[in-house]
Amino acid sequence: MTPVPILLYGATGRMGRAIRECLPEFPEVELRACVAPNRGEEPCPEGCAWMAPSELVSVGEARLPSDVVVIDVSLAEGTALLLDWLERVPRALVSATTGLSVTLEARIRLLADRAPVLRARNLSVGNSVASAMLRAVPEAAREALEVDVIEHHHAAKRDAPSGTALAWASVLAGGKSELVRAAPANAADTRVPGEIRVHSIRSGTAIGTHRALFAGAGETLEIVHTVFDRAVFARGALRAARFLYGRAPRAYSFDDVLSRS
Repeated sequence: MTPVPILLYGATGRMGRAIRECLPEFPEVELRACVAPNRGEEPCPEGCAWMAPSELVSVGEARLPSDVVVIDVSLAEGTALLLDWLERVPRALVSATTGLSVTLEARIRLLADRAPVLRARNLSVGNSVASAMLRAVPEAAREALEVDVIEHHHAAKRDAPSGTALAWASVLAGGKSELVRAAPANAADTRVPGEIRVHSIRSGTAIGTHRALFAGAGETLEIVHTVFDRAVFARGALRAARFLYGRAPRAYSFDDVLSRS
């Protein structure tokens, strides 16, 4: 079997390092390029080239195979530059960066008309299971109970609320964005019927915990997903890249990866 060639964009960040550490678990995947503004002393496997983002934009097409799968775990400003390249030279893309603007999200959706694209703010198996559970909550139950989504991440995480928390809230709001609201400073604020309140905590070194809390008269119910190791997301990114290889252009989800891989 021909190895799946990978371009890792954002290779020196927390997620980039985690993905490189998990590579031995995926012998069918071959890292062909690492892209980051500063390499430092970071190692690179044999056959893998380091590039700065500007190098990728200027010479990446000539140096990389046409079937390379891009994994983007950079920051929003890095994603913007990557999309400049991908819009000119479409390649399969696993987009896992959070905190993207509406404009960048739209550009990723448009890219899916020309290349296979998997956009996921959370690449863990557990999150997919939790999301399925949330989708199964009856509408009448969501209306009868008060619903809060609480997320806790490490102090250095830039975006708040997290992309996963917003995705959970959207599911619970039935896709009605006007019902998703950041938790007000005054806890006594009257809730709109069906409103989903989102609470964000930034402290310590927590990788990520998401909790959906349903509260009613005399009862509460919680759905909780906790990640203790970034390798969870790293394995998900590599599974997604392996899945996208050779696929037809369109938008895919992580649920597709789990149902077909």
